[in-house]
Amino acid sequence: MPSYLTRTRIFLLCILFVCTSSCKKFLATYSQNNSFIESAADLDELLVGEVYADYLQFNTPEMLHVMDDDIAAIIPENTYNATHESGFHYWQLQPRMNTDGKIVQSDIFFNGLYNRIARINSILHNVPLLEEKGEPAATLKRISGEAFFLRAYYYFMLVNTYGKPYKSATASTDFGVPLKTDPVIKDQFVVRSTTKQVYDQIIADLLEAEKALAGANASSTIRVNQAAAQALLSRVYLYMENYERAIYYADQVINTGTYHLKDLNSYNTGEDFLNRNAEEVIFTMGSGAVVPYLMALDYDIPSKPAYKASENLLLSYSPADLRLQVFFQRSSRGEMRVAKRRIIRNPAADDAGDIFLLRLSEMFLNKAEALAALDRSEEARNTLQEFRKTRFKPSELPPVDATGAALVNAIRDERRLELCLEVHRWFDLRRYAVNSKYPFSKSITHRSVVFAGNGYIDNGYYELGPYEQDAAAWIVPIANDEIEFNNGLLTNEPRPARPLKQ
Repeated sequence: MPSYLTRTRIFLLCILFVCTSSCKKFLATYSQNNSFIESAADLDELLVGEVYADYLQFNTPEMLHVMDDDIAAIIPENTYNATHESGFHYWQLQPRMNTDGKIVQSDIFFNGLYNRIARINSILHNVPLLEEKGEPAATLKRISGEAFFLRAYYYFMLVNTYGKPYKSATASTDFGVPLKTDPVIKDQFVVRSTTKQVYDQIIADLLEAEKALAGANASSTIRVNQAAAQALLSRVYLYMENYERAIYYADQVINTGTYHLKDLNSYNTGEDFLNRNAEEVIFTMGSGAVVPYLMALDYDIPSKPAYKASENLLLSYSPADLRLQVFFQRSSRGEMRVAKRRIIRNPAADDAGDIFLLRLSEMFLNKAEALAALDRSEEARNTLQEFRKTRFKPSELPPVDATGAALVNAIRDERRLELCLEVHRWFDLRRYAVNSKYPFSKSITHRSVVFAGNGYIDNGYYELGPYEQDAAAWIVPIANDEIEFNNGLLTNEPRPARPLKQ
């Protein structure tokens, strides 16, 4: 079956009713027929059912949780009927190799996002056609706003996973990911667009979403609203070092008065910190969280592959930091596991995802970092402390008096403590490494754990070098099926072999 990127206009009947194995034949016959789309309600049904990332239909990328310095292995992946998480955890030359030594050829995250982008392109193509037919303008406007936002979010995830980080001096030549925004099928192979081209499209889509979503879905955290578009704009502008716009959009969200920081001084022991109804959640998608499964929170002593919080992360918290009690759960062996959501259960009405997640804490941290980067140190410190007073007892709130690089690094550290295991850290480390004013990079080590006799023992470690020395390993390679199908026009940077060290 051809690569998904070359089949970007999927007829909607195929999307809804035809299984993947028969799509190729179906497309050849019916790909130019849009008769299924007869109303705004049809588009809305497609948007909800096939574009939003439902946890049961969409495989959340564990790889984005296991590559950074916030996580460590308890039981290694290769002791179990495994997938390929350990290849990413140890930044291997072929990270998708399974326990039988075979390379997994496809990437369900990559394919899933482009699959949804193709649907979005079809939706946006049909909006003006339905306007001409007299379908409700307000409904179509809201649908287009949600579609623009989701396309932007998906491209943001793609470019920060499979492309180079945004570096203003070289973004116009650095490789990103293939960019496709129209629904027309073209008989040609795909190539990577530049990082700048992808980011420009993300910004354009989010600005369209912001306009179209004014007043729509205002109280929802699971359907996109204007605040979600503004929150993602703040994040994207921060990545681009457009600090004034990052501040502006963070303030747009903060000043709505709709969202409130969770004051951990009033936290009830044992409750979930994160759910979709939490007072600081702006938007969440996925109908479930992966981290409780990675941390094996259903088990005191896990009997399956599992991870824990790294010592490096845990030692970064002050002993007085209330997040130590709220964000973590200790096993009987003393292992600290991230538990912002403590109970593993089937997706339910109040579940929150831990990948497609926007919450108010990030807006304060975006704003503080941007202010510090602009040398507006007093404003940055005040913003940081306004946030931190909800994470410490009033008598134990540490003072902040830093300026310049020290202040920027303090805010970045705070971002790590707050947003751990929410798919920020890996992306953040990449962007810090190429920051034009306050660059920061580090190496990461992950201990290797193996089964020996009656238990698991330390077997050495793997090391990821700083970005400037080991850049290719900071970029997830596009899977072999896409590379091979596109006849060499879609390429990856060569990754080095990574030996076990003692």
